[in-house]
Amino acid sequence: MRDELDNLLVQKYPKIFRDRNGSMQETCMYWGFSHGDGWFEILETACSNIQHHVDWKRRQHPEMSDEEFDAEHQVVAAQVKEKFGGLRFYVDNCDDYVRGVVAMAESMSYRTCEGCGNHGVKRTGGWIRTLCDKCHADSKKPA
Repeated sequence: MRDELDNLLVQKYPKIFRDRNGSMQETCMYWGFSHGDGWFEILETACSNIQHHVDWKRRQHPEMSDEEFDAEHQVVAAQVKEKFGGLRFYVDNCDDYVRGVVAMAESMSYRTCEGCGNHGVKRTGGWIRTLCDKCHADSKKPA
């Protein structure tokens, strides 16, 4: 994903992506978002829903300090990448709601072009990717 989209997600969801610039010995987020720009909207929507849910949970636990709450309940991205033509969004501190949001985002990626965000289909023949017709044709052109 382009640097400007990477930076936008990190700025908008600093708690989810708090490890984005961590060391490679501690987090896979060191490598950033290992997928194309087309899945940005899926990931942004998922993060919005996740952080809203976490903020709602925070209001349910006024007895906890911010540090205690974050350690136990703040969802933190462990890795975001493409694998077998689909989005993989691995997180820590998730509950059933967050698992559902992640599953929905991953499911949507199999119908969304990783390159541009238009409708896409799974393409095989080497690397498995979900692409629209145009991005698929462009990927076949010699560099």
